[in-house]
Amino acid sequence: IKGFYLAVATLASQFFIVWLFNKVPWFFNYSATGQISVPPRQIFGFLVTGPDASPAITYLFTLTIVAIFALLAKNMARGNVGRSWMAIRDMDIAAEIIGIRPLKTKLIAFAVSSFYIGIAGALLFAVWLGSAEPTEAFGIDQSFLILFMIIIGGLGSILGSFLGAAFMVLMPIFLKNFMVDGLGVQPALSEHVQIMLMGALIIFFLIVEPHGLARLWQIAKEKLKIWPFPY
Repeated sequence: IKGFYLAVATLASQFFIVWLFNKVPWFFNYSATGQISVPPRQIFGFLVTGPDASPAITYLFTLTIVAIFALLAKNMARGNVGRSWMAIRDMDIAAEIIGIRPLKTKLIAFAVSSFYIGIAGALLFAVWLGSAEPTEAFGIDQSFLILFMIIIGGLGSILGSFLGAAFMVLMPIFLKNFMVDGLGVQPALSEHVQIMLMGALIIFFLIVEPHGLARLWQIAKEKLKIWPFPY
């Protein structure tokens, strides 16, 4: 199992994690209500967490972290580790023949991806939410949302991760402004249209263009380079 099917298979662990969060008090800091809150923390004299943190400061802090880790991921993908990942992804048997160890390469991929998603979860909880119940903040819906971002943005693409996230965030806003505010449609109907559109896009990208928006953006750039003279 590899690729998209591996991502779907690992979602089964989500149910175990939710059960673990409910049964082990250490995960919610032994709170009687099961809710944990982030204490105020400062970096270089600026408050980045807590109810008194400035939205501009938290945004710049998050943007800095995202930019640093995006550059690290891009450089990693261009190095030996990234090339090993691509070789295993394309054809693991051929990669093993040329000397790449599949077990080690896959373990590194799982470790790096888990580290990245751990940082993202920490930012989501500490900077964005501030306080939440672990089972609600990191439920199965959140996992599916991240999976849909990757599918629509493009599998195996750093740019696709940003495009997919932007699409998943901006599409509900666009539909609300267009259908509810513009056409006067009921909000409930707008939400149903959003779900239908999301399902249709996932089917389209899985069948027609597995590389998602990143590939479409690459094709558009190639077309614009020779426009308006196709020769």
